[in-house]
Amino acid sequence: MTCNELYPSHIAKLRERYEESIGLLNSQDVGIEAVLVHSGSLVKYFADDLDMPFRPHAHFRHWLPVHRPEQMILLVPGERPTYFRVQPQTFWSDGRIPLEPWWANEFEIVDLGRPEDILDHLPSVRRIAFLGRNTSFAAKIGLPSILFNEKHLRNRLDHHRSLKTEYEVELIRASNRIAGLGHAAARTAFFEGKSEQEVHRSYLNACGALDADMPYPTIVAFDERASILHYQHKRIEDGKNSRLMLIDAGFTQRGYASDITRTYVRANAPPVVHELLRRVTGLKDLIISEIFPGVQFNDLNQQAHGEVTRILSDLEIVRGEEEELLEIKISDLFFPHGLGHLLGIQVHDVSGLFIDETGALEPPPHEHKSLRLTRRLEEGMVYTIEPGIYFIPHLLDLEENAAKRMFLNKEAVDELIPWGGVRIEDNLVLRGDRAENLTTEAMI
Repeated sequence: MTCNELYPSHIAKLRERYEESIGLLNSQDVGIEAVLVHSGSLVKYFADDLDMPFRPHAHFRHWLPVHRPEQMILLVPGERPTYFRVQPQTFWSDGRIPLEPWWANEFEIVDLGRPEDILDHLPSVRRIAFLGRNTSFAAKIGLPSILFNEKHLRNRLDHHRSLKTEYEVELIRASNRIAGLGHAAARTAFFEGKSEQEVHRSYLNACGALDADMPYPTIVAFDERASILHYQHKRIEDGKNSRLMLIDAGFTQRGYASDITRTYVRANAPPVVHELLRRVTGLKDLIISEIFPGVQFNDLNQQAHGEVTRILSDLEIVRGEEEELLEIKISDLFFPHGLGHLLGIQVHDVSGLFIDETGALEPPPHEHKSLRLTRRLEEGMVYTIEPGIYFIPHLLDLEENAAKRMFLNKEAVDELIPWGGVRIEDNLVLRGDRAENLTTEAMI
């Protein structure tokens, strides 16, 4: 089935989840009679008349693929959801929002010229919960402040968002497919000697995209910059003398993200660099093969660190007995981020640290504070697996890591620092007893 054909069942599932949550919370004396979901408002830069880039509130985007400010959805249990389509009359911008039957048929549509005109259409009930950032607007239209982003409701809805409908999975699959075109073009541009900026533009052109279509700023890092995990710049100098490229880039389809990383090295790279890339790719595949419903992501992360330690030892980047290297956590110097995270409307999707629907947290272990996913994996979850090995001077030089430095093969580490590091990242959905790889099927 197409995404459009899957959308009605997606909306039916959202209605079910919202109504179930409202009913449960009412039984626990959190009185909610309806929910108003707001897409957000434009915000200007300080002392400027220019608006910051707009991104709809995630819970609104969960319902509708409408990328506009001041839109609202009202859900009253037992009633068809209402979409308040706000189309301001102005000559400064195009306020029109076309109604596409595949999604518009699932809502009652009410047209408004101004957001505050919703006052004439709100139901007579008093306890309307508000989901959105602009709580000043909620106060302006008289909604009860105690129900602004009410935490029990928000926790349940955030938890539900981790379990994707078929509509959502297909959109993430489509995002992977388009991103795959971009990655193929970026790889070609790198081997042609193009600059980081030119690789970035090649990526966008292949996707038929603008920067605004990206779920996050693309990371195009040559050589030593590959050791900067969220490298934010793009150099204009040509890359003819560059030896390695790490590219982390995705795409957004109707608000749903892909998040893919690949690393490429030139043929004349030292054998150890080629072997690092081969072993990290193999580690990614190994972890994916170990995934099944109920597996604790913390355990997968720990397994990945054990394998990174083995790789470092095998390649004589570190020296010492394996048991001792594991005990001192030598891998933390080379693999400082988490193994993966939930993926969906947000790149690092919400509820990755939740124990259950109440929002109780399972924090990451002390030694792996950057881990964004600690939950047991359930069918329907979409998440990333992204092991990496880096040579980060800042991390290696920290005084708190002095005791670990005695286990480093300094000559090997110094040789590898100019190469930055490698990372491989795929997007998975858990189906039945296996993980389906949405990325490898999309890569050319």
